[in-house]
Formats: sequence, structure tokens, C-alpha cells
Amino acid sequence: MKQILLATVATFALAGTAMSADLDVELGLDLTQNAADDIVAGTTIDIDMSATTGIASLGLVVKDDVVKVDSYSLGTVVAGVAVSYGDQGDLMGDFGGKTDSVGGTTLANPNDDGESIKVSVAGVGLLVGLTDVTKDITDVENVQATYSLATSGVEIGTGIDYNMNSEEMILLSHAGYAMNQFGFGVTGTYEVEAESYGFEADVTAMGLTAFVNGDDSDMMQNVGGGYTTTINGMGLYAEGSYNLDSEEFTPAVGASFNF
Repeated sequence: MKQILLATVATFALAGTAMSADLDVELGLDLTQNAADDIVAGTTIDIDMSATTGIASLGLVVKDDVVKVDSYSLGTVVAGVAVSYGDQGDLMGDFGGKTDSVGGTTLANPNDDGESIKVSVAGVGLLVGLTDVTKDITDVENVQATYSLATSGVEIGTGIDYNMNSEEMILLSHAGYAMNQFGFGVTGTYEVEAESYGFEADVTAMGLTAFVNGDDSDMMQNVGGGYTTTINGMGLYAEGSYNLDSEEFTPAVGASFNF
């Protein structure tokens, strides 16, 4: 409840200090398959606000008919440098594959639970992840650094995650090309201590995406694809992934509306 009040008060404070603010609200519904092979529905509400003096976001989820805070962030932008604090995920979104739900399963996924401090400027991102701010705000769980560059349709990104508790390091990279409605790319992750890697290659054309992924134990583990479109302002997607070993198919569909 304290986090909800903090985010709400800060949002209104930021809005009050500027003559105008850009407010974006997105309502989303996702149907995915869980570990028990049941199709479950998830409802999300994402609120983003930006003004001349700061930025703020609030992510809500509906669970058991109760709206709960899933994420939040508060920050500011000064001289092109963006700084934010909150339960805001990590910097590794560009290294998770192109699909919304079913892809990226063979790629390393560093822990992003809890609050963090983010700094980004000129394609460089820095993050300090905190273990539990309710117990000790100085207890650092992990640090991350990323760099991305996009020019003439070419996209290149690299990143590193180091966990202070487990002393494990993860290296991440992505390269791709996108022009008009066509694109292709490959993403790779390497867990240094475990000496294991994962990859995913993708091709996108006219809203259709196809991918294949694997790791050092199985180079051809999953194949899948998806389609995204917008109809009368509503974003829609449908995806599926097929595991070549277990012969299991995983579907996912979703819809979102911005207002």
C-alpha cells in the first residue's frame, strides 16, 4: 500500500509541476499456457507519464479479482541522462527474443525481482538491482550494463549481468537488421560459470515472425512464430512454439488497447 501511495503521489506531483504531460494507459489481456497445460488469462494495466520535469510508470495486474501493483518507476531526465528508481524490471528486454510470450525460452534470463536504480544515456544503460529495500536499501543483488546502437537499419546490442550473491556472470548480445516491414536477427546469451549458452534466430515480415532457438545441449530445441496487427486501435497477437524433443505445442494470444 505504501508503494501504491508513493507512486500515486509522485505521479500527481510530477504532473502538477508541468503545464502539460503525456499520459499513456494500456489495458492488456493475455491467454497463455501454464505448466499444467491449462490456458490461463492475465490482465494488465500499464500507465506511463512523461513531463518536462520527470517520468513515471505504474504496472497493475488483476489477480483473484484484486488489482495489485506489479511494477512502478519514478525518475527524471536531465541533459539527456535518464535516471529512475522502482520495481521496473531490468535492462535485458532486447535480449529476450522478438515474440511476446512463447519465445526466448533457451536464453538466459537474469533475475529482475525487486527495486533497482537505472541510468541511461546515449545508448548506454546501467542498473543496480537491490535485494530487499524493506530490510536494507544498501544491499546490492546484481549490476547490469548494456550498450545498443541502431543505424541504417542495423541493430547491435550487448550486455552483461553480474550477480553479487552467487558471483555468476551472464553475457548477452544481439544483432539484427530491420527495414520497413522486414527484419531478421539473432540473440545469444552465455552463462560464464555454467559454461552454457543459448541462442534464438528470428525473421520478421509483414507482421509475421518465425524463430528457432536452442542451447549447447540441443541446437534445435524449439521452432515457432507469431503474428501481430492493429485493428481500430487495438493491438492483437497470436503465437505458438513447438518443442522438437517433447513434441509439445505452446500457444499464446493477447490483445491490448491504448487510450
